[in-house]
Amino acid sequence: MGAATQTTVKAPAQFAGVGLHSGSECRISILPAPTGAGIVFRRCDIDPGAADSRLSTLIHGSPDNVAGCDHGTRLANGYGASVSTVEHLMAALALLSLDNAIVEVDGPEIPIFDGSADHLVAGLKQAGVKTQDAERRPIVIGEPIRVDDGDRYIEFTPGDTSAIDIDIDFGDCLIGRQSLSVDLSNPADRDRLAASRTFCRLYEVDGLRRAGLIRGGSLENSLVVDGHDLLNDQALRDPHEFVLHKALDLIGDLYLLGRPIRGAIRAVKPGHDLNVRAAIAVAQSISAEAQEASPLAATA
Repeated sequence: MGAATQTTVKAPAQFAGVGLHSGSECRISILPAPTGAGIVFRRCDIDPGAADSRLSTLIHGSPDNVAGCDHGTRLANGYGASVSTVEHLMAALALLSLDNAIVEVDGPEIPIFDGSADHLVAGLKQAGVKTQDAERRPIVIGEPIRVDDGDRYIEFTPGDTSAIDIDIDFGDCLIGRQSLSVDLSNPADRDRLAASRTFCRLYEVDGLRRAGLIRGGSLENSLVVDGHDLLNDQALRDPHEFVLHKALDLIGDLYLLGRPIRGAIRAVKPGHDLNVRAAIAVAQSISAEAQEASPLAATA
């Protein structure tokens, strides 16, 4: 974290696995990209058609392109191409301070692997990180920004920090109430975040499958809680694995902004819907600041 210049991958990184929601075999290749490109997804399994052939398959990683937040973050473009479950990949890129990449996707979503970002982080580390000749500019929080949904909220406050404080409350089951503070400049915290797995409660499974979700879900790629029991044979990787994974999802969704955030973040009961709303609020704040700083604004 804290790279002074933009970065991309040194060499292509390739992955394959099952999609959590589609149940389909999906393959992705993460390729180097030039400075300022950001994270761009390319649906290489879609026929681009005659008009704007390559544009029709490209989807820029941006809060403006979020088309769904139901148990995962789905991006789409104006041509109807989409890619689902991008949050763990976006989090892996954020944890490694990778700014620019082309993600070729052969399938409807990013593979779920073991439900964490560990496999992605390891593969990207193996591919290597290449520094580029352009400044990496964090989003500096100048004024408090807050989005609310009842007793849930995400708040950004100024500060020379990359800390996230997060609270979750599943008091009716094993997950319970958990609070955690992580520092994205701390390698140990980044490792804990990457290793944390997605989770659900057993009573949710039937409803999610009726809704066409988690068709690829299993005890191999999700923690499943039944009351006060964990149904997985493997124990928790961390006593705070549940809240760590909520933080991982938040990091991935916020990285759709394309830049790291400099400031304190506090999240209470976050989820993809609230995460994306928070990313949009930060993007709007950046836009407003840019307009105020414009020479044309001063003469208007």
